[in-house]
Amino acid sequence: MAAPTNGLNDRQSTGPAGPGESFPLAHENRLPASSHAAAPGALSPESARPRDPACETLARFELLKLAYRELKDATLASATTAIAFAVALGTMMPSAVVWIWLGAMLAAAVYRLRLNAAFHRAEAKPSDYPRWARHHVAATLSTGAGWGASVWLFSTVAQNNVLGLVHVLILAGVTASASRLLIPVGNGGMGYLLVVMLPLAARFFAEADITGLTGGACVLAFTAYLFGAARRHQRALSEAITLRLEREALAATVQAQQAQREAREAELRDARERAELASRAKGDFLAAVSHEIRTPMNGVLGMLRIVRETPLSPEQRDYLKTAADSAETLLLLLNDVLDFARIDSGRLELQSTPFAPAATVRAVAELMHARARDKGLHFNLHVDENLPGAIIGDATRLRQILVALIGNAVKFTERGHIDFTVTCAERSENRVVLHFTVADTGIGIDSSALDRLFKPFSQVDATLGRRYGGTGLGLAISTRLARAMGGLLQVQSTLNRGTTFRLILPCLLPEAVAGALPTAAETPRPAPEARFGRVLVVEDDSVNRQVIELFLKKIHVAVKFAPDGETAIQLATTETFDAILMDCQLPGIDGLETTRRIRQRLAGGRPVRIIALTANAGSSIREACIEAGMDDFLPKPVRFEQLVETLDRNLPRTR
Repeated sequence: MAAPTNGLNDRQSTGPAGPGESFPLAHENRLPASSHAAAPGALSPESARPRDPACETLARFELLKLAYRELKDATLASATTAIAFAVALGTMMPSAVVWIWLGAMLAAAVYRLRLNAAFHRAEAKPSDYPRWARHHVAATLSTGAGWGASVWLFSTVAQNNVLGLVHVLILAGVTASASRLLIPVGNGGMGYLLVVMLPLAARFFAEADITGLTGGACVLAFTAYLFGAARRHQRALSEAITLRLEREALAATVQAQQAQREAREAELRDARERAELASRAKGDFLAAVSHEIRTPMNGVLGMLRIVRETPLSPEQRDYLKTAADSAETLLLLLNDVLDFARIDSGRLELQSTPFAPAATVRAVAELMHARARDKGLHFNLHVDENLPGAIIGDATRLRQILVALIGNAVKFTERGHIDFTVTCAERSENRVVLHFTVADTGIGIDSSALDRLFKPFSQVDATLGRRYGGTGLGLAISTRLARAMGGLLQVQSTLNRGTTFRLILPCLLPEAVAGALPTAAETPRPAPEARFGRVLVVEDDSVNRQVIELFLKKIHVAVKFAPDGETAIQLATTETFDAILMDCQLPGIDGLETTRRIRQRLAGGRPVRIIALTANAGSSIREACIEAGMDDFLPKPVRFEQLVETLDRNLPRTR
């Protein structure tokens, strides 16, 4: 029989429904959560916390759906039991009341079946819960009232015979089975117990004998037990259902957040890919600009060098010096922009090779001493005697930092001196810490402006850019290079009294290399004497061809030109050359492919040295040139001394 309630819960009973019982509804007026923790049978102290009203509403509706899902089977079971009982009763106690009672029970069953069908057709929503809950309670109470009325309509209990015992057992079985389904006991559920069991207890008490009084007391005790058990189970199941729904809601929230996070990560990946594409595009653009600028700069610097070595008047020589200095400044600016772009995009590549720090320091000092002397400044170099003979690092980048620091000192010092000091601060078995200090007596820097000193495209005073020139990239690049090399760049300055920069650079010591490298004094310096050899120059730019031809004529090297790759392949395979200067960007096939084809056609024959001659000065193009089969690398703009040094490595000596 159906156990009506007007509350909620969401779990079906673990046991089968008793005859004529539908799944119970939870009570609409739930107990406060605070009472749950102290109630017997409560789940845990966790159940004492307030519940989500939305989850409770959904739980009530879910339990209502389960109750309607069980209504059909419970109704059929109740009707079958009523028919069997009425047939037995009509056989032993023929009476029209029996069939009237059976008709009422069957009418209630029909109403319940129609109600069940209407609920499923309506596709009820949580907002429809109160209306459908009231219909369910009314239907199940009508069935329970019919069973309760049967003890007064039929005198089976008073006769103390087998039929009376069967009648009592049916009622006890109905309520006992229903108690398993009355877990979420509410007003409706309690009403079902009362309309079934109280008439039975009253019928026993009406006998007024010891048997009747005992039977009535037993019925009341049984009813009280069912009542208490149902309330305890109601609390536990209500908490369990609500917790499950809350966890499902939490899982849905987590899933939604996960989806949002994945979508956000996808957006970030797309943004990163777009940024990488933009960075590569920027790098390609800068490489193209570098090539286009370096190519004419090769002609400018080369021609200036050639003209300065011709007979000139002092005034003309001064003009040419100004032009050469301007060209060098422009080239320095180009190098700074390219270096900063590489560092900013994370494409900076450092070398880790042994080199002599003393030789590098003296080479920088010799270069910068001339600039200081031209401004009338004293330049002092102090090299620690304990400096290691060799260290592992990038000599080119160290030289770049030192040139930038000393160059700034020369630029911002009008009179006085510049001290360049190199010391070995720490040394262990395989590691050394070197300090490179550049101190000047220049204009100095105000302490409030030091924060802007290492920012790119920034100078401590806007008027300095107009007065002294520069882009503000030198120190920004230097500090980033120092950081990339594992070092630190520090500054101390007093306005109008001078500035001191200190590069702290930790380096590894090579094994069994100390003392094996040449010092600055031991490094051979090329002289413009005659060389022996025949050189093929593959260059499409007429100005660059003219510059290289003038340079090669100065050292009496025979030269022949090829304007493109096809011509270069034909000449290299039909004539004999000691070296080939190969431009990488050529019309038609480029210099790399030209080199590959020359190597293929000359395989097994007389070897020829191929030297890359390109305005792309990055390490990646160097590696590409070596992989293509080139032997050396000469970046543009070509300096005469660099050309001579490169040819010394690749041409046979003078006969």
